[in-house]
Order: sequence, then structure tokens, then C-alpha cells
Amino acid sequence: MAATGLSASSAVAADKVKVYASLGFEGNTWMDASLNLLKAISQTKGYKDRVELEVQSARGNAQTQIQQINGMVQAGAKVIVAWAISPTALNRAIRNACQKGVIFITWDAEVTEPCAYHVGINQDWAGAGPAEWLADELKGKGNIIFMGGIPGNMVDTRRNAAAKEVFAQFPDIKIVADTPSMWNAATAKQELAKIVATQGWDKIDGLWTQTGCYVFVELQVEAGRGDKLKPCAGNGTNGHRVAQLAPGSVPGGHGFRSASMGSPPWAAPFAFKLAMKKLDSGEDIPKFNEIPMPLVTPGQTVYCEKADLAELVAKDWACNAVPLTLAASNYYIDVWSPWVPELDLYSALEAKVPAGQ
Repeated sequence: MAATGLSASSAVAADKVKVYASLGFEGNTWMDASLNLLKAISQTKGYKDRVELEVQSARGNAQTQIQQINGMVQAGAKVIVAWAISPTALNRAIRNACQKGVIFITWDAEVTEPCAYHVGINQDWAGAGPAEWLADELKGKGNIIFMGGIPGNMVDTRRNAAAKEVFAQFPDIKIVADTPSMWNAATAKQELAKIVATQGWDKIDGLWTQTGCYVFVELQVEAGRGDKLKPCAGNGTNGHRVAQLAPGSVPGGHGFRSASMGSPPWAAPFAFKLAMKKLDSGEDIPKFNEIPMPLVTPGQTVYCEKADLAELVAKDWACNAVPLTLAASNYYIDVWSPWVPELDLYSALEAKVPAGQ
């Protein structure tokens, strides 16, 4: 009986669908949330008994990601969900995976290999939308700091190019400093501090950044300028959204004039669901699956006390900020959506599956 039971258990394990998550980089709260959401979706009732999820990170190295993808294919991957560190360098490995019958789908960072599927926002609008808001806020003139993400990545390249195309339409807007944030709040704060030390606050009128609007607030508050914050357009962390709220309305509210775009980490579990749908049904899915990009401007912040599944449903998924005691100021907060109704804030924070899901 024991031998029979062991054999049956092994057979069940062997029958599980091997799904791999390939991370091109790690080290910020956006990728942490993406990974936790992937883990959580794989443990919901529709997948937990038939999916085996394994995660590998290339830590910013394209060659490492290529080797890892090749290893996933050799290990029997059926689905690979990837954040690609390069739009082109991985193509040969991706093509090989597709030829072996693997469903290869990227989220957020797209690749040029035609066999790959993709889930993500419009990266051009991710750069241009906040830039248009800032140009309008500054009435078409002023000195701005420009901060990209990780240089050379498709996401960074497209956002930067689209934003600079907007600013080029305003000859009186001058970019007085241009440096990458590496999509890391600590790096952004360090670089901003250097720029402010060189330029002085009086020569800076605003900031466009892929990461760092909230640390821009912190630097100004630390300098005793909290009552005259300069505007910022950038990626959406929880601190950024909370800072948009009126002073005194909630802890961390500053009445911050800003545009807060979001590249939702929930794109990762949605990509997983699409790939599993294709695997299960055999029917094709669209090559490019665009998801909504939040662009939260003053007056549009919706503060929720818990952002658990019950509150999200009750508020029709409108929440876009939570108390700083729940999610840190540097936490990329667009982690829930009715497109992945099985998950909530705690799925992103701790890979938890809500009750009943």
C-alpha cells in the first residue's frame, strides 16, 4: 500500500504543468510584487493542483537569461512567463522554446521575436502621458530633471523617447539634468540629491522620472520646502499617490501636484492566465495584449483602508492608494485589477491567496 501510494504521488507530480518565471532583473518593489502575484495565482484553486511554478532571475544579465531560458526548455517547460532584459538578445532562445512547443509570453518588457506573446501597457504613452501633464502644469516653460529607468531596455528606451518628443514641442522647457533612476528609489534619491546640490532648488521647476516622485517630495520636505513642492510626473508608488492627497487628510498627504502613471505588476499573473488558457484550450491568443495604464492626477487618488478582495470589489476596483503602514512609500501600488479578480494587495505583498480563491 505504501509503495502504491508513493508511486501514485510521484505520478501526480510528474503530470503537473511546468511553468517558469524568467525575471530579467530584481531588486525593486515592482518586481517583488510581480513575482508574488505570479506565486499567488499559481496557488489559486484553478491551478494549484496542476501547476508547478519555478522562478529564475538573470539579475540584469542578458546572457544569463538566455542560458536560463534554454535550461527551462530542457527541463520540460510548457509555459515561460518572462520579463525580458533585452528586446532582441533573447530572440534565438525564445525561438528555440517556441519550436519545442513552449508557450512563451512576456509581461511589461516586450521582445521582437514573433513567436512570443506579450502583455503590457502602451509604453510610448507611459512616457508621453506624464510628460504632457508636466508640460501643461509648467505652462510650457521651466527647467526640469529627466530620469529614465534601466538604460538599454525596451521599456526605458520607448518611455524616454516618447517623453522627450513631447518636451521637444516646448522650446522653453529645458532638461537641465538627465540621468537614469535604475527603477530604484534609493538610486533615484541619490541622483536627485546630487543634481539639487549642483543646480539648487531655485533652478529646478519640475521632474519627469520613471522612478522617484515620492523621493522628490522627501528631499523637498527635508529641505524645508514642503509647503511649496515642485511638480513631478512619474511612475506610481504608494507614497506618490498618498502624497497627492490633501495635507492632513491622511498620514503622508502633501497636496502634491503630480501625475502618477502605473505599469501594473498584475500584468504578470494575467500573462500566466492567458498562457494557461492557450495551453488548456489549444486556441490561439492575441500576440499583443494591451492592459490599461493608470495615470492618476490630482483629485483622482482613491484611498482604501485595506485593499483586500472584499474592499476592492465593494469599491469597484477603484482603489489606487493605501495607508503607508500597509504598503511602503516606494511600493509600486497598481497590483490589483478586475482582470485578475482572484488576487488583492496581500497577494502582491506576501503571495497570499484570498479566501475562497
